[in-house]
Amino acid sequence: MLPVDEAALSRRRAQNLVAPRADARGLIPSIRSFAQALDRQRQALEPVPLLSLARPDCESIARALDEAEVGALALSAEDPAVDLPRLASIAKASTIPLLRVDLLLEEFQIHESRAAGADAVLLHASLLPGDSLARLCGTARATHMDACVVCTSREEMDRAVAARAPSLALGGDASSLASQAPRRITLLAISGDPTELRGKVDAMLDSTIAAAPDPASAFRAALARLEEDR
Repeated sequence: MLPVDEAALSRRRAQNLVAPRADARGLIPSIRSFAQALDRQRQALEPVPLLSLARPDCESIARALDEAEVGALALSAEDPAVDLPRLASIAKASTIPLLRVDLLLEEFQIHESRAAGADAVLLHASLLPGDSLARLCGTARATHMDACVVCTSREEMDRAVAARAPSLALGGDASSLASQAPRRITLLAISGDPTELRGKVDAMLDSTIAAAPDPASAFRAALARLEEDR
């Protein structure tokens, strides 16, 4: 996810040009809060499995992780036209918040995310200059979705806070950034050393859990390791 390269940006912009626009008037507000599900007041470090919707078995993996009682699930769409119907299928059976983490650059993508059943969206402060970050955060808020904003500097964190984002995704030196973040905001680390991040952030993306032969067992093992390290 980080850093975002020009090839990924060009591909997503091309996909956006031909993507249908969801009718915002028919959207049903989310009832699952991503930020609240992970808010541990920095007392625990919750692994958030990252799952590609391009995987043919993504629905069964999502179901297994839901049954394993993960706090939330991060889902990435490589080709939204193909992958968002899979997100919709997962959302119908899900009891946990779903965070869409692929590149979201335009307001209509917030609407399409909610139409597919996402409860939260990942936005990159660096890719949304001026008032565009606040506008997309507001669009998410209008359907009770959480905007989780990727920040790699104090300036970007200040912009996200001003945009009323309920959670921040910390890139770069997550440990250092966490020490500068407000206590009232849920913090998700994009990467880093769990030992260093414990007590500083609420959760951490994990790309290994969903890739394991038995994702549910991998999640439980990750929790057990975190408990042993406490």
